[in-house]
Amino acid sequence: MSLKEPAIRMLRERYSESFAVTSGKENQIHLFLIKLSLWALVRTFVPKDLDQSAKSIRIGDALSRIENALNGSDPELLQSLDTSVSKARSRITAKAEEFGKKDVT
Repeated sequence: MSLKEPAIRMLRERYSESFAVTSGKENQIHLFLIKLSLWALVRTFVPKDLDQSAKSIRIGDALSRIENALNGSDPELLQSLDTSVSKARSRITAKAEEFGKKDVT
């Protein structure tokens, strides 16, 4: 995703990290944090994240949800993103330390 995409730009501004959004299997959209060439899953979006009756989800739908959260329209999702990004950072730090990389900040 390009930094021209508002949701990706906003994620980068809030967390000072790089992110990617990819399509997974069976209507899944994955948000990853990228650091030190390592990817850590932050969140998987599924159709029910849009609406209980939704049958599919596209990357644009997930980006819209992320953008709304970062704009303050969805504080519950924003809190979930904050927690998930923190956990993803921890996983990357642990993996980097496992392979001898001391300073991962």
